[in-house]
Amino acid sequence: MKEYSGNRKNRGFAISINEKAFAALFLSVVLFLFFTPERIFAQEDEWYREKPVKNIVFAGLNTVKASELGGITAPYIGKLFSDELYWDLLGRLYALEYFESITPVAVMADPAGSEVIIRFTVVERPTVSRITFAGNSRVRRNELRNTITLKVKDVVTQVKLRMDEQAIINKYREKGYPDARVRSELTTGNNNTNAVTFHIDEGEMIAIESFHFEGNSVFSSRTLQGLLSLKAKGIIADGAFQESKLMADAQTLARYYHDRGFIDADIIDVVREIRRDDKGNNLMSITFRIYEGGLYTFGGVTFEGNHIFTTRQLSDLIQSKVGETINATRVQNDLMRVADLYHDNGYLYNRIEPVYIRDMERGIFSCNVIIVERGLAYIENIIIRGNTRTKTEVILREIPLYPGSVFSREKVLKAVANLYRLNFFQSVAVETPAGSNDSLVVLVFTVEEGTRINLQPAVVFDPKNFENEKYPIHGRFSFENRNLAGLGNTLSFSLEASLLSLDYQSFTAAYSQRWLFGVPLPLYVDFTVKHSGVWTAEYNVDLSPEEQEKNQKKYDKMVPALVGLSTGYTWNTEAGAFMLGGGHNIGVEYNNIDFVPLDYLLLDSIWATTNSIWLKASLDSRDVPFDPSIGYYLVQRFSLTGFFKSDLDRFFKTETFAEAFLPVLKFRVSDSYTYKVVFGVHSEVSFILPQPFSGFVVQRSNLQAVNGIFNARGWNAAYWKKGEVLFSNWAELRFPVVPRYLALDFFFDAAAVYEKPHDFFNGFAAEDFMFSLGGGLRLTAPQFPLRFFLAKRFGVRDGSVVWEGDPLLSSKDDPTSGLAFVLSFTLSSY
Repeated sequence: MKEYSGNRKNRGFAISINEKAFAALFLSVVLFLFFTPERIFAQEDEWYREKPVKNIVFAGLNTVKASELGGITAPYIGKLFSDELYWDLLGRLYALEYFESITPVAVMADPAGSEVIIRFTVVERPTVSRITFAGNSRVRRNELRNTITLKVKDVVTQVKLRMDEQAIINKYREKGYPDARVRSELTTGNNNTNAVTFHIDEGEMIAIESFHFEGNSVFSSRTLQGLLSLKAKGIIADGAFQESKLMADAQTLARYYHDRGFIDADIIDVVREIRRDDKGNNLMSITFRIYEGGLYTFGGVTFEGNHIFTTRQLSDLIQSKVGETINATRVQNDLMRVADLYHDNGYLYNRIEPVYIRDMERGIFSCNVIIVERGLAYIENIIIRGNTRTKTEVILREIPLYPGSVFSREKVLKAVANLYRLNFFQSVAVETPAGSNDSLVVLVFTVEEGTRINLQPAVVFDPKNFENEKYPIHGRFSFENRNLAGLGNTLSFSLEASLLSLDYQSFTAAYSQRWLFGVPLPLYVDFTVKHSGVWTAEYNVDLSPEEQEKNQKKYDKMVPALVGLSTGYTWNTEAGAFMLGGGHNIGVEYNNIDFVPLDYLLLDSIWATTNSIWLKASLDSRDVPFDPSIGYYLVQRFSLTGFFKSDLDRFFKTETFAEAFLPVLKFRVSDSYTYKVVFGVHSEVSFILPQPFSGFVVQRSNLQAVNGIFNARGWNAAYWKKGEVLFSNWAELRFPVVPRYLALDFFFDAAAVYEKPHDFFNGFAAEDFMFSLGGGLRLTAPQFPLRFFLAKRFGVRDGSVVWEGDPLLSSKDDPTSGLAFVLSFTLSSY
C-alpha cells in the first residue's frame, strides 16, 4: 500500500497525464475550440448544458473492458453537464493511453431532454500480438517474460513500454550487470496489432571482491559488514553488484548508528574500485567512509498547535523514554503514531512537521512537533480497477468505507486485508488522490486477479475415520472454483479414496457463499455419498473384553446421502480472530453386517439416520494456521447428536482445547526468511454426556479413546480402552530443516481416558496417563500433512516410571527396549 503522509503536498494523484497523452489532449482542445468555439459537441442545439448526466457509454470498445472505464466515469454521473466537467473527463480518458481518438455525442435520456447521456465513440490503440527479446544471453527468455507486465492482447502504451524496459534493466542489475541497456521497438501487424521487441545490451557483469570501512571506531568492520545485503563473491554467493542495494546498504549502516544514539552519523562517501583478474572477470572493492559523530540521549517530544487531540493523548503515543539512548527509528515510529491518530479519525490533510533540537554540549536530542490542523476528509468516490472477472460490488462490499464517509487509514488497511483474504487477488494497491475540493479524497483500489480454478491432489487423514478403518490414509483430488461467476462464491468437487486398502471411497459437492442478506455471514452447504469398509469387534463369549476388541471383522457401510449446512461469523479483534459458528449434519446410512458385533447397537441399525447439530467458538491469533510460529488458538465446541428413534446415537459432547506457539530462537537468514525454532503446547479435554431429553445411546466406536496418532503418539494398541472422557496434552519443539517444506520435531505426549466424568474429576492420578516422547520429520506443505516419528512409550506404576517395549530397534535381552514408529498427520483446524 502507498504510504500515507501527514503533509498534503507530498501526496500525488492516482492518475497522471504523461507527455504523449497531454499532447493528444492539447491538440483535441485546439481543434474543438477552433472549429466549434461555442459548442463542445458537434451539435447545433446546446440543450445538454446544465443537464444532469444520467450515464456515460462507449462505442468501439474491443479490447478495453467497459468495467475498467467505470471507475473513471462514475464520479461524473449525476452531475450537471458543463465545459469544465467535459474537459476534465476527456483528459482522464486520454490519460489512460487506451485510445487513439475519442469522439463525443450528447444523447437525450428521455424525450423531454431532462437528462443527458454522453456517448464516446473511441478508436483503440493497437494491442500486442507478440513479445520477443533480442540480445539476451545471460538471462533466460522465460525469466524476462515473467519480469515484464505487458502481455499478449494488452493495449500497447508508452507508459507500459517504459516501465517494462526499466523492469528488464532492474532484473539485469540484480544479477550484477549495472550497465545493461534496453530499447523497445514496435512493429505494426494486421488487425490493429503491434509486435513488441525488447533489444537488450547486457554489458559486463561486475562481482564484489571485498568490503572495507574507514572512520569506524564504535562498531567493528565485521559487525558492519554483517549488516549488508550485498555479499562478496564466495563459495555460496555470486557477489553480484547492484547499485540500488549499495545505496540501501549505505542507508542501513547509517540507520544502525542512528538507532544506537549516533544520530549525526553519516556515510560520507562510498568508493568503488574495479580491477580485472587473470580470467577477465570484473571485480569490485567497496569502501564505506563513515562519520560517527557523538552519542545522544532522548530529551522528549513537545507539541504545538494541537486542539483536536490533547497533549496528553499525543504524549501517550510516544514510547521513547526521556534519558535513554536515542533510537531514531523508535522516535520516527512515535511520530508516525501521532500522524496515524489523525488519519484514523479522518483528519487526512493536517500538516505535521517535526522540528529536531540538538543540544550538542549535553548530548540531548529533542523534538517539537508543529501541527496545523484542518477539517475532516470525506470520501468523494471509491474506484476499483483491474477486476476483469470479479464483480465490482463483490470488491466494494469488502471495503468498510463508502462515498460520503469520513476517511480512515485504519479502515483502508482493513479493506486491503479483506481483499487479500478473499484469495482472488495476487496484489492489491491503494492510492488516495485529492478530490474535487480540499475536504474530499478519492480511494482508488487497483487489484491484480489470480487464478480462480484450483485442481489439487492431496494426501489426507480424517481423524473421525480412525476407529472405522485400519489404514485411514486417503488420497484426494479436488476441483475448486473459488470465484464462481465473479460473485465471490465457491463451488468445489472432490473424490477421495483409501490409499492402502479399499475401505473408503467418497464423492463430495460443496458450495459456499461469503455474504448472506447483505452482511458477511457465510453459508456452507455440502452433499456427500460414500462407502466404508468398517472394522469393528466381533462378539465372542469365550474371550475377555480386551481380546474381543482385538478380534476385528469388517462390514460394509453405505452412506447414500449426507448433507451438511453450516455458517459462522468472524470478528477481528486485538486478541485475534474470534469466530462463532454452527451447523447441522443430516444423513442416512446402511450397515451390511453379517456377524454379531460387540457393539450391540449395530444389530438394530441396518438402516439408520444420523443427525447432529454443533456450535463452535474460537479465538485465533496464530500467524499461519497450518505451521504457526507464534500465537494461540482457543476452541470450545458443543455438539448434539441424535434426535429421532431411527438415529443410531443420541448423546451430547463438549470439546475444549487450547494451544500456543512461541519462537524460542530466531535469526535472519535472508531478506525474505527468518529461521525460527518454535515451542508449542496443546491441551484438550472432551466429554460425552447424556442428552437432557433423549437419554444416552452411543456406539462403542464413538466413545473416547487414545488413538496413538494425534494423542499419546505410539500407543496405537490402546484403542480398546474406551470412555466418556479424553484428556490429551502435548508439547513440541520444532526445527525447520527446509523452509516451507520440512521440519524436525521433538514431542512429549500425555493422554488419559476415563470411563465416566466423575472418574476424571475425582480420581485424577499420574497412573491414568499414557506417556510418550520422541521426534521425527514433519512435511510442512499443506497438501501433504505427513509426520514420521519414532516414539518411546512409558507409564507410571506405583510412583515409578515403567518403560514399554516396542519392536523397532529392540533388544531380546531387554523387554522394555525398542521404539514405536508413528505415522501422524498435521491438522490445521479443529
